[in-house]
Amino acid sequence: MNEDAVRDDIAFIRRTMEQGRRVVGSWSLDMLVWGIAVTLGYAATYARVRGWWTLDPNWIWTGLVVLAWLYSLRGVPRRLLTDRTDAVPTRPIRTPIGMLWFACGVFLTVTIFAVMFANAPNTWWINGAVAAGVMGIAFFVSSFLCDLPWMRWVAFAWWLGEAAIFVLRDRPEGLLFGGALMLVLLAVPGFVLMRGRRECA
Repeated sequence: MNEDAVRDDIAFIRRTMEQGRRVVGSWSLDMLVWGIAVTLGYAATYARVRGWWTLDPNWIWTGLVVLAWLYSLRGVPRRLLTDRTDAVPTRPIRTPIGMLWFACGVFLTVTIFAVMFANAPNTWWINGAVAAGVMGIAFFVSSFLCDLPWMRWVAFAWWLGEAAIFVLRDRPEGLLFGGALMLVLLAVPGFVLMRGRRECA
């Protein structure tokens, strides 16, 4: 491999990391919104289990997930209707990190609804454990695509949380734990990335 090829490879890696930082920075508010939405879903389920209300939490989950998706996809209609073919999207999804998070979101949404409407008792922990595992993968891969090493620690925390959810699967407190994971390991990193984006702007 000659020096020009090596320089091209290094430049490509650098561009990929810079692009990854921009994409994850532009999606930081989405992480915050999703973290809060899922935390509210866990809280609603916990309230139902404790008998504090009789409202079916499945409908609350459905509303929260739909609203979160509408927020995350808010720019799609504008991009579809724009006449400018040379416009550069501010939230490019067709990037490695964009496709990673989008694929994780679709997988988790399908899993949530599949388990939720299976009408089996005490299925919350399946969604919780799967979500924790997938979030660990997303943060771990993102840490390399964005060159943000602290995200690897978030990934490890997600995987530890996944193991803890299995331990707490028969306890109502597991719902609170699942909500805490979403708040601390998704909403808080989103807030951190959002602040970092503002400071760099």
